Amino acid sequence: MYLLVLKQLSTMFLIGVCGFIFAKVFKVTDGEQKFLSKLLLYFINPCLVVNSFNIEFQSEKLKSLGFAILIGLLFHLIMILIAVCFSLFKKGEGEEIELANDYKRIDRLSIIFTNCGFIGIPLIRGVFGDEGVFFLMGYLILFNVFVWTYGLYIMSGSINLKKIFTNPNIIAVCLGILIFCLPFTLPEIIAKPLSMISDLNTGTAMLLIGMLFAGFKFEKSYLAGIIKVLLVRLVLIAFVNLLIIWGIYSLTKNHFDSRMILFVLYICSMCPTATSVPGLAVLFDKDGKYSSLLVSLTSLFCMLTIPAFVALAEYLLY
Repeated sequence: MYLLVLKQLSTMFLIGVCGFIFAKVFKVTDGEQKFLSKLLLYFINPCLVVNSFNIEFQSEKLKSLGFAILIGLLFHLIMILIAVCFSLFKKGEGEEIELANDYKRIDRLSIIFTNCGFIGIPLIRGVFGDEGVFFLMGYLILFNVFVWTYGLYIMSGSINLKKIFTNPNIIAVCLGILIFCLPFTLPEIIAKPLSMISDLNTGTAMLLIGMLFAGFKFEKSYLAGIIKVLLVRLVLIAFVNLLIIWGIYSLTKNHFDSRMILFVLYICSMCPTATSVPGLAVLFDKDGKYSSLLVSLTSLFCMLTIPAFVALAEYLLY
């Protein structure tokens, strides 16, 4: 399986290179990147979510989705605990301390939240097909809930429940579950456009990542934070979650589609830093350039870490 993961990542990487070249040649602006990001996040991804649920109802699959949600919850709680340990806020007052805490806020969210939408969905779809994306929804639900509760609280000190319930991806998951529970699938006149829009996900997501790389700027003051986030997000968390899925698989290997579900969620947990983090940083006047740099670098190095840890997981879970 790790060779299939590596092949899919290589394909996605080449599309990203095309996005990088395009952005350099045509001088793509931040506004154009934001438009593409919104199109992907608020239209293409939700269509993909709904399309993934447009399958014949099976009670076992519904149980498996519940199992995926529980594992996704466990992963998020573990990652929050790890992030807190590696990004404790400094006590005291003053601009320097507040600035240091702002960077620690970005570090904390960069460690916890993965790009399970832009990177995870096309990767899982390429390796496991639509069935894998169906189980990925369990992780995506938790991701959106935690981003707009814990993530918002870390950045602003408050929680906006409205952003959870009005998020197009959450709405799409709810609609998708409803469609899945119906005794019939969507008619072709609706299913066909949904499927065609869903097919845009991989190309659009990787073009956007390539465009982010085009704006790559490095500053020495970022070095310590970057190294910390890279090691914790891509290595430590991958190792800890590997031990978790190994323990869970030993208890559940005769139930559900546990092996596929655990691999899907494990890959989601190893994805690079979420593009939502720079969005929150900009929204609350933090250093958006630093957070975008973390997204870019974790996206680059996950090309090495994801196949390596998938290979190790295959060895343990066979």
